[in-house]
Amino acid sequence: MAPLVWFITGGNSGFGLLLAQHALAKGDTVIATARSVAKFPKALQTSSAVLKQIEMTASEAEISGIIDDIVEKHGRIDVLVNNAGFGHVGAVEEISSQEARYQFDVNFFGLYNFTRAAIPHMRKQGSGVIVQLSSGAGLLGGPGGAVYCASKFAVEGLTESMASELQPFGIRVHLVEPGIFRTNFLKPAAEGRNMGQKKEGYVDIGSAMGAIHGSQPGNPQLGVERIYELVTGTGMAAGLQDQLRMPMGSDCYGMLKKRRWLCSVRPLRSLKRSRPARIIRQTISA
Repeated sequence: MAPLVWFITGGNSGFGLLLAQHALAKGDTVIATARSVAKFPKALQTSSAVLKQIEMTASEAEISGIIDDIVEKHGRIDVLVNNAGFGHVGAVEEISSQEARYQFDVNFFGLYNFTRAAIPHMRKQGSGVIVQLSSGAGLLGGPGGAVYCASKFAVEGLTESMASELQPFGIRVHLVEPGIFRTNFLKPAAEGRNMGQKKEGYVDIGSAMGAIHGSQPGNPQLGVERIYELVTGTGMAAGLQDQLRMPMGSDCYGMLKKRRWLCSVRPLRSLKRSRPARIIRQTISA
């Protein structure tokens, strides 16, 4: 297989960093972004990776410019990985509309703009893979995670629709849905950041989440190996290139199972005598 050209947002930490290092070890070309080049660890700064500084909230023109520049210099982008993101923790009443908008600006609109900028190039080359780092929180909402979950639900809906649109052009789209992995995602909660304005009476979900930082069950290195295999059609993911979703972690599989139950059983039970219910039942079983 010829070396691939990867473009990874949020390549300075978590899955983004580990995936960048894994792809480099495989002999691929990696372009990684972060809010500041200084945020990249030394191991990546001294590697062959191309490091770019750009905010997820940058303008469409800035984002298109950086994608166009990469294609001009490297000839193509084979894989776009939208990894960058963060999570506000708190009840709806505790998170301001300004904080909620910023959550969407980073997690949804940033992803949206990078995706839109890459699609024309992938259509022109007749191939490409777009990997959206969603979350188990994009499958099932929970207390204290409403705004973050909403942003990931938006990513899920966008990507489901986009997969059908881009398939005729030879572009594959995947949703990677990690459960709880040992990345720095919970570090802000452990440090009391991104937790909104506390209101009396609510359970302190943020502190509970922060308390498990560093002891999450999921191994992120194994996670990125599965992502790489999904993109390349190798290893445990051989033959799975037509799959939209890749849940990762036993907790995420539980969320997916519960989501399916909520979406099918409850609505059908309440609408079982109506014609729309029969249509829904047929759609789910198809």
